[in-house]
Amino acid sequence: MSPPVIDEIRTWQRIRRYAVPAEMIEACGAAREAGDWRAACAAGRIDVAFDLAEVAREHGRARAERIEADLGVLAPDLLRWHLPRVLGGRTGVATHQQLLLSTMDGRFGDDDVALVVETPKTVDGSQRLRLTVRPVRAEDVVRQDLPPVYWSAAHVDGLAVAYGGSPARLPGFEADGTLRPVEAYATVVDPDDPASRAEVFDRLIAAGEVVAAWGAAGVDLDPDVDPLDRGAADAERGRLVPLGLDAELARLHARYGADRVMIGSAWQLVAEVHRLGDGTVGAAFVGYDREHYTRPRFATVVHERPVDLDLLRHGLLDPAELHPLVRRALFPATRSGSTAATVAAAGPAPTAPGVRVSVPVRCGSEWHTLRHGDGRLDPVSHTAEEVAAEELLRALGGRSAGCFAAAQAWRGGAGRLPRPLRGLRRDALLRIQHGGATALAALLDAGLDPRMADGRGGTLLHQMRAVEDVSLVRRLCDAGVPISAADRRGRTALHVAVGDGGTPELVRALLAAGADPTVGDQDDLTALDLAEGKAYMYEDEDEDDVRPVSEILRVLREWTGR
Repeated sequence: MSPPVIDEIRTWQRIRRYAVPAEMIEACGAAREAGDWRAACAAGRIDVAFDLAEVAREHGRARAERIEADLGVLAPDLLRWHLPRVLGGRTGVATHQQLLLSTMDGRFGDDDVALVVETPKTVDGSQRLRLTVRPVRAEDVVRQDLPPVYWSAAHVDGLAVAYGGSPARLPGFEADGTLRPVEAYATVVDPDDPASRAEVFDRLIAAGEVVAAWGAAGVDLDPDVDPLDRGAADAERGRLVPLGLDAELARLHARYGADRVMIGSAWQLVAEVHRLGDGTVGAAFVGYDREHYTRPRFATVVHERPVDLDLLRHGLLDPAELHPLVRRALFPATRSGSTAATVAAAGPAPTAPGVRVSVPVRCGSEWHTLRHGDGRLDPVSHTAEEVAAEELLRALGGRSAGCFAAAQAWRGGAGRLPRPLRGLRRDALLRIQHGGATALAALLDAGLDPRMADGRGGTLLHQMRAVEDVSLVRRLCDAGVPISAADRRGRTALHVAVGDGGTPELVRALLAAGADPTVGDQDDLTALDLAEGKAYMYEDEDEDDVRPVSEILRVLREWTGR
């Protein structure tokens, strides 16, 4: 019934597997139970960029206490679970987003402040978040007000309602938590069964009746829509789900006095939702204009299909793989006797990286074996003499074949990599991107070959921009990763650190390990050139964004004597 686009749902499957590691969930949960919100933020890879004492001095004790209360219920892992994503095959958090977090009831005052989480600036780099305290009413700042149900441990039990159902039943599921056959979906809305509304919506979307579907969801959609409009296309395939927009519009009206709220990301407006004269809710697709752009926004997760339900319905996720707080809310243990009730009480087990693989490779007229583990990739079917002869051939400019060509591809060459090694590489890179230093150290400890390269020829040193512990630079170099290795764009690890979101500490560590800031990439740009260009681009940005860019430029100028 109205299946999501297959590439998108497969990407979400990878996001659910990697983006919030089980180890992070376990550490955040332990810190939360101990009442230590600072430790929870650290475990959730969130940088806290404020001091509560300073908030109290600047904005008053009452506002600081409200902020502290929100920190007390903040579940950083739950927040990360619900953050918007880039998609398109990528698993990273959507960049340059600001999401407001507040449990306050009622109207915000002109001088009120609240927690604001800022997402990364680069797509494939570090997934660290930044938590700040900002004025609630800030002109020319686009923010999404994220409902507490998506980030607060004290409010998460409302997720079943947010997902279009109730504690009694979820859309597409029976009351006992088992899947409901599509043919058994509700055909009329039952006021006593909120899940029926979502099922009727899906039936109508599948039949191509978009306006009627939105009407069943309680939203009067203007039928005068350009069929080529992106928003209309998203509506036709059921990606936009207006269930619960009436309640969210009421919440935002109570907070901001807003009668018109936009659907859309920071850069893409899709529709305007507004209160009609009779108290019902209307909507219309829109294009860009300044008036629309500056209006409040629904958080993306509010108006898009509940991805966890889609993953469960399509057999791409098991209830046991849900975040434990999400699982508790969707499949409460009170449903005695059901499979969902059984798994609801279980917590996620930390996942040890499996790096030992044996790979069959066609080598000449025979099938040979490559074995990965213990920190290396070995062509075990060849003698030491054959390996030495191959190394000499390659040093003289000869081309590798068979086992040796696959090993070269593993270490950054342009050849074809066997499927099991491609899978191992993808798993390792996703773990590093979302798990940072903890994940990289665990992989190396488990026996990952440190000389592994990504699909663009970059080494694990190129991945260090996603890692907090710069001491791992020395560990990689000591393990044989060349500090001067370049990817297929001619970029060294230093180029990537400077140009794609690395920290000043990482730049210093790479320089100390022997990185050369005067080496050019394929466009003949040095790391110093990149730093100077970035400093120019950022000169009018927020001070907190400018500071690390300026520091990197200063470090490189000192190093090169310029």
